[in-house]
Amino acid sequence: MTHTFDVDHVVLDIEGTTSATGFVVGELYPYARKRFGRLLTERAAEPEVRRAVGQIRAMLDEPAADAARIERALGAWLDEDRKATPLKTLQGIVWAEGFASGELVSHFYPDVLPRLREWHAAGVRLHVYSSGSVAAQRAWFGHSPKGDLRPLAGEFYDTENAGPKLVAASYEAITADLGAAPGRMLFLSDRPGELDAARSAGWRTAGVRRPGEPYYESGVGDHPEVASFAELEIRTGDGARASAGTVAAAPDGPVVGVDEVRRAGARLAAEAARFAGLGWMRGTSGNLSVVLARDPLRLAVTASGRDKGELTADDVVLVDGRGAAAAGTAGVVAGSGKPSAEAGLHARVVRLTGAGAVVHVHTVAAVAMGRRRPGGIVFRDLEMLKGLGLPAEGTAVRLPVIANSQDMDVLGERLEAAREPRMPAVVVAGHGLYVWGADLLQARHHAEVVQWLLELEVASGRG
Repeated sequence: MTHTFDVDHVVLDIEGTTSATGFVVGELYPYARKRFGRLLTERAAEPEVRRAVGQIRAMLDEPAADAARIERALGAWLDEDRKATPLKTLQGIVWAEGFASGELVSHFYPDVLPRLREWHAAGVRLHVYSSGSVAAQRAWFGHSPKGDLRPLAGEFYDTENAGPKLVAASYEAITADLGAAPGRMLFLSDRPGELDAARSAGWRTAGVRRPGEPYYESGVGDHPEVASFAELEIRTGDGARASAGTVAAAPDGPVVGVDEVRRAGARLAAEAARFAGLGWMRGTSGNLSVVLARDPLRLAVTASGRDKGELTADDVVLVDGRGAAAAGTAGVVAGSGKPSAEAGLHARVVRLTGAGAVVHVHTVAAVAMGRRRPGGIVFRDLEMLKGLGLPAEGTAVRLPVIANSQDMDVLGERLEAAREPRMPAVVVAGHGLYVWGADLLQARHHAEVVQWLLELEVASGRG
């Protein structure tokens, strides 16, 4: 039986819905279990690990619990399949590294990906809400058997940034974050309790009931039931059908006019001149980008091999979501010159973070501190942290340092595995600094703040 929904947003559960719970339990859980001990001892100082350890100690009511005790607790929670936020956080860190290294590849039921692509192409906005951490979700979608699926998903939510999945308030929080109408939201899950909570928040719901899944015998209550995504038909707000055989192809032709690219080029030239004047873009080094379109992704990127202090509005190239030169109006490449290979990393950062602009500069402080602290640079209790949206007191944040590579796919994997969500920047060892923001102005401000923090560390002489 086919169920039809007139909605704008579809929010996906993962285990038991898009993917087999048996794969997660049989493949990913043992992978994490073997690596928890090393994570807890070798990376204990990292903010995300430290925060998770603190949460575990509180849950155990054992403030002095050591790494061995915490590892035993994690193992017990795995055996129970307990949906504990700190467990999911640490699993996410381990899994992200496993996916990035190629040791892990995710699983999707065969009926899922064709439907996701159809809905996305028809203008339906897709999101993920899972008990697994956001880092784990991104790694899962980024390393599927069919390649990187993250461009299909808009937002990722977990029990930390949205709340528990059995509570209606969590779904209300997601609605508010998306700026959507509750009745235009559809939640797909195999758990009746989650479906009940979503419906209480005003969402539409459909239960995905697959043989062999843990909740199969429980059924889906009084929610519409499907055995596969093939039984779902989505109609967007304008009445367009998002089902097999009736979906408009995703646009791959001109989406940005040449005049718009030149206007972006003028803004990029002005920003580049500012950074060149600071000595952060010596010779022809560095590059800047700004997002001009999201679907399909298009960025204006400063042209390669140009003196960044003397750019004009024409020294810019329109690139696609992989960083390759894209066709502009009338089928010609908008802008002059060619994009740097690093445009691929700019596009990767945008896809990963949702940023609107990316700045890449070659500063002495970034290279120097990358050598001194190859494991990352931690800043704490500094007034300047307010410039990154963080408290000036009682907080610590880590600026990741990743090894350089001339392969942008490899470099992108390293950035994704090491990224600290609260830090909009990363140091590439022996190379320079990448910083991003919602727009060019915020990206510039973030670059100035991070550079100040790096200069302070250099001046302090701490190695």
